[in-house]
Amino acid sequence: MHLHDNGLFDKLMGWIEGILEFLRQGPKNGKLDMNALFQGALSVNQLDEAKAIAEINSLISWQEARKRWHQDKTRQKMAAEGGVNSNVEIVPGALTFQSTDFGLDQMDLQDINYEEQSESEDENEEDDELDPIAAERKRRAKSRDHLRRTAGEPAKPPVSEVHRLKEGFLAMLRTVLAD
Repeated sequence: MHLHDNGLFDKLMGWIEGILEFLRQGPKNGKLDMNALFQGALSVNQLDEAKAIAEINSLISWQEARKRWHQDKTRQKMAAEGGVNSNVEIVPGALTFQSTDFGLDQMDLQDINYEEQSESEDENEEDDELDPIAAERKRRAKSRDHLRRTAGEPAKPPVSEVHRLKEGFLAMLRTVLAD
């Protein structure tokens, strides 16, 4: 296939390498300066400094508590599975890859939860074919499973003042990411 693709494979590999290079090195036009964004918003009286700092601190505390919750949940899950699947063979080299090998931060990856966001079309078609009682039972089982996965998760604090930085943030982001 590689011999007869008229350069498609090379273009695909170049595109993937470009993404990985961006993740490793960051944007070519510099970095996004959040302190300058904050100071600029203060200078034009766009936000209340005390309220914004309190919101930012509460968001930091929430993220730390969420990280601890996630680590505890992962430890409990691994401890529960450890006794049952202790004789499972591990593929050689499977444990050697880390997110930093690809220029990614581990916390960024933890924020992505594919299980909750993706639902295949096949599952939706199966739900359409079920009778209403079976479909409701399946929906309730999914709801219980979701509640079990999120039990004890810290609640995100209310944020209003920080949202006022959105327009300036988007403008700075566009300039940093522009090629």
